[in-house]
Amino acid sequence: MHELRKDYIFDRWVIVNTERAKRPRDFIRQRPKIREEGPCPFCPGNEKMTPPEISRVELKGEWVLRCFENKFPAVTTDGSPELKTEGEFFTKGNAYGKHEVIVETPRHRQQFQELPVERIAKYFQFLFKRRNSLYKLPGIKFVSMFKNHGLEAGTSLAHEHTQIIAYNRLPKNIEREIKAIISYHRKHRQCPYCKVLKLERKGPRRIAENDSFLAFTPYASIFEFEAGIFSKRHLDSFSNLRENELLDLAELVKKLLSRLAVLKAPYNMYFHEAPKGKKEHIHVKIVPRLITWGGFEHCTGCIINTVSPEQAAEFFREEGE
Repeated sequence: MHELRKDYIFDRWVIVNTERAKRPRDFIRQRPKIREEGPCPFCPGNEKMTPPEISRVELKGEWVLRCFENKFPAVTTDGSPELKTEGEFFTKGNAYGKHEVIVETPRHRQQFQELPVERIAKYFQFLFKRRNSLYKLPGIKFVSMFKNHGLEAGTSLAHEHTQIIAYNRLPKNIEREIKAIISYHRKHRQCPYCKVLKLERKGPRRIAENDSFLAFTPYASIFEFEAGIFSKRHLDSFSNLRENELLDLAELVKKLLSRLAVLKAPYNMYFHEAPKGKKEHIHVKIVPRLITWGGFEHCTGCIINTVSPEQAAEFFREEGE
């Protein structure tokens, strides 16, 4: 099947070409390992190898979560958060902000999906608390929360961790999403994602749900086995989640990442929300990095996906293996 599909709200297209398709387990292969030399700076006992600690969570007298500034930050608070344009084409400014790391477990080999649901919920609570603190800094326009797992997904340290970058720019993809939601709301008096959730709950791309969240594979997925986890309650910010909703989010994240572990898949996990005063519908995106894009994708911006979202949903539901 060759099918051209458009994203729910963006003018973004994907070619679903299942004639190239493989069975899910065909994606399992030996992947490059992160080179480890010397002691791990994220392991207990090596705390002095990291920048000064910002915050931690302890259990029975030992830390289970730690946060500190990135030793090699992408942004700093040097200079000013203002951007200036010189002439017609040359806009620049300081890469202004804060870059932090959260170590998710004290155990070096423990993977994120192996944590108990309650620990993952505690991690979300800790993460979103740091998000709130960073938004209070002057000049910050967006706080990006993301996790890289595996060398092909951009991580350089094997010990599981999350990064937070708060900086002086609203990312283009977030701005585009906010504008699309506002435009749809003006025409239809409702959030487009709220309507999408009602449709996907009944469809072939549904993976799982609980009281608070629905997980499904997006109709025009640009990554093989891409999945989204959307709040059933319309919320603009993750900081508004209740304790039971954090547990529900943790349950579905653990389920999806446990399935991807079967494929030994490198992945990125990131959080879509709105800055204060903007419209969004919070969701977590999980994007496996199993395929390298070629010239067509980079040239046109149109992605060829060899696993249909419907096939990916079957994999996550553990059907047809």
